[in-house]
Amino acid sequence: MRDFRVTEVEATLTAKGWPLPYSLQWDGETLPVAERGRRWHTEDGLHMLVLVDDGRVFELHTNGAVWRAALISTPYRFV
Repeated sequence: MRDFRVTEVEATLTAKGWPLPYSLQWDGETLPVAERGRRWHTEDGLHMLVLVDDGRVFELHTNGAVWRAALISTPYRFV
């Protein structure tokens, strides 16, 4: 189980209703999204992988009302 935190995500919606995140809040920082990856639906909402500018990868999750984020991987310099 990942350690998800409630967070703020700035996103727009596609014509089909998929969110396209362009930034997220993490530890008091606003992190620009560099790339969006795999996305999938589960019983509890939508999940999406995003790569931020500094190389970290996050899993974002929303139930339509609240966004949550979990850190998935970090580049070597953060270890």
